[in-house]
Amino acid sequence: MITIEVAADGNCLYNSIICLSGNTVSTPSELRVRSLIELVKDENFYHNRFAHIVGPVNEAIKNIARNFSFSELYEIAALSNVLKCNIQSVYPTIAYRSDLNIMNNTFEHAQCSIASKTICLFWTHTESEIEARRSNAGNWSPNHFVPLLLPSDNSQSQNHLRQSKISGSASTPTKATTKNNTLTQVRLPEFNADDNEMQPFQVPSTVITTTNEITTPRTKRRLRLAETCTSFESTIVEQKRMQARERMAAKRAAATP
Repeated sequence: MITIEVAADGNCLYNSIICLSGNTVSTPSELRVRSLIELVKDENFYHNRFAHIVGPVNEAIKNIARNFSFSELYEIAALSNVLKCNIQSVYPTIAYRSDLNIMNNTFEHAQCSIASKTICLFWTHTESEIEARRSNAGNWSPNHFVPLLLPSDNSQSQNHLRQSKISGSASTPTKATTKNNTLTQVRLPEFNADDNEMQPFQVPSTVITTTNEITTPRTKRRLRLAETCTSFESTIVEQKRMQARERMAAKRAAATP
């Protein structure tokens, strides 16, 4: 399989999803919010399935509410249901243990069928194994996600990347990529979307619909907490910007004769 480079900015999981879909309109923040709503809506389901591996889901929700925070299993499982596609998680055999078997797993969405599409994501690190161990007391753990694509059977090369849109057509879209300085044709997966359904990445109305379905006080409190965290971080950033502008203005005023 072929790996594709994506930005290592903490949103790499969402960047990988967008890369695989070819939908340049979607944003990592959009997918992060949709994942957060999915986890809040079915909190008990995800907690019972993954809490013994990666900790309580309520702690994960607090982390997801912070933009550019690294993703884990909860987000992969949630995105599978959000996008209505299967997500195959591939974990390297570096420092591998039996408890990591869950990382090498295919997460199927709730309406999974034989016709469901599957996309592949690879856990990796932004540095070499030697450097990663050196900075982590000799241990290795991933801090990055990249998309995986299968080489296409089509041998005809192209000299540019072809962006594909999500569609329900029978043909499999492809694009060109490079590996070891060799141009290779790869397949792009399609996501399921019925004719009478909204496209998975058209988030505004979907988010509104999903939010209206959340009726329990507990889930509403979770959403308010996530919104408060996001708002608080935005306020801090804006305050820092204002302070920086004030300092620059003071320096200019002091320098003016």
